[in-house]
Amino acid sequence: MKKIILTFALFFCLTTTAYATELLMFSMKSCGYCRSFLQEVAQEYKNTEHAKLLPLRIISMDRPQAPEWFDEAFNRQAIDGISGTPTFIIFDGQEVARLVGYTGKDKFYADIARFIKGNKSQLEARVGENRIPYDKETEMTPEQALTESLEASPDRTNRSEVPTEDKPIGPMDEFGEARLPPPGVINSRDLFKHMYKTAEEAVKASHWFGCHGTIHYHEKDDVWMPCSMN
Repeated sequence: MKKIILTFALFFCLTTTAYATELLMFSMKSCGYCRSFLQEVAQEYKNTEHAKLLPLRIISMDRPQAPEWFDEAFNRQAIDGISGTPTFIIFDGQEVARLVGYTGKDKFYADIARFIKGNKSQLEARVGENRIPYDKETEMTPEQALTESLEASPDRTNRSEVPTEDKPIGPMDEFGEARLPPPGVINSRDLFKHMYKTAEEAVKASHWFGCHGTIHYHEKDDVWMPCSMN
């Protein structure tokens, strides 16, 4: 099985955009692994040394539209799409590194510390530069994100189980478990492989990805695709 954790690459790409370097978390309220991170890390992260160089921002995947800055970066191929949650991206105007999944507090901090150690001088040079634009429709504080998550699954608030590294990433059920696709839906965690000839097929895929039936149409390829972050 493919591992759920993709270790941070120790590299740093300077860009011409004057953005500070930030740690972006893409989260869904129905994602059990997101909930674990929000409970174990997000509440305290702002008080750590890591946050001075890599401040955390939480982006909701439950909203119908992506932030404008995400669409702009995606269109210029500066960031890849999101196909599972939680997804963490180190971003400075373009995607620098990516961590997919969450396997516990210690492993998360170890990955962050390793990245900072390998790129400390470049990260320090970015402190004080412009942050990516704030988007009130999609951005949440750790407290807001945790509240949404707990309200979505009140009977699972004490869940402490986290995924093993050998568990495949993909769309999750309400308890954070990987789910196989229903009949007619492509078995791939890559959202951009999900191209369908009918809107009905795309809707089924959208529900599997947790996008609540939202879809979009690609006129160029004459296909329907699930979700709205494209």
